[in-house]
Amino acid sequence: MIVKLNVGGHVFLTTESTLTSCGMNMLSAMIGHSNPAQLVDGHFFIDRDPETFRWILSYFRGSKVLPRKDSNEIALLREEAEYFALDELTNRIQHMVYPSFSKGDPVLVRGHKFTIIDVSESGYKVTRVGKCFQISSSENVERCTIDIGDVVMAYHKVKHKRIPGVCMGIVGKKYVIQFQGEEGQEDCLQSGIRF
Repeated sequence: MIVKLNVGGHVFLTTESTLTSCGMNMLSAMIGHSNPAQLVDGHFFIDRDPETFRWILSYFRGSKVLPRKDSNEIALLREEAEYFALDELTNRIQHMVYPSFSKGDPVLVRGHKFTIIDVSESGYKVTRVGKCFQISSSENVERCTIDIGDVVMAYHKVKHKRIPGVCMGIVGKKYVIQFQGEEGQEDCLQSGIRF
C-alpha cells in the first residue's frame, strides 16, 4: 500500500512495508492505527525538517550511508532518529560520533565474551579464542570482565605469543591461566589476555 507523507511541506511517497521494515517506531505506529496523525489532502502531515527526513526515509529503505560524523547533518539526524523512535539508528549514530568502547575492552554480545581489537564507524572488530568477528554498532554491546572459568587467549612467556587457556584465579590485576598440556600455569597481566 502506498503511503503519502507531507513532511514540512514536502511530499514523500513510500510504502507501508518500507515504514514498518525497522520494527516499531513512530511512523509504523502512525500508519498502523486509527489515527492520531493529522491528514492534509490525503497525506499524513509531519511537522519536521524535510531535508533531514530524506535520511530517515533512506534508512527505512535499507541505506547504511550516514552524513559525516563532524557535520551538522549528523546532529540533526540524531534528533530526528530520536523523535521517530528509531533506536537502532540512534545507537548507530551515537557509536559513530562517540564510541562507547575502546581497543582492548572486554565486551559481552549475545551471551558471548569478546575483546575489541579495532573500532570503526560501523562497529567493532572483536576477537574470541583467536578468531575475528565484526560486530555492528547497532548490536547490544555491554561491558564485561574476565572471570574464573573463562576460556581466553593469554600471553605465554615461553612461547612469546597468546595461546588458549582457562582463567583459574584472579589476584588484583594478575590472572592465573592454566594452559593445555605441558604449557603449565602462569600469572598473566590483564593486558596480555583476550577472549
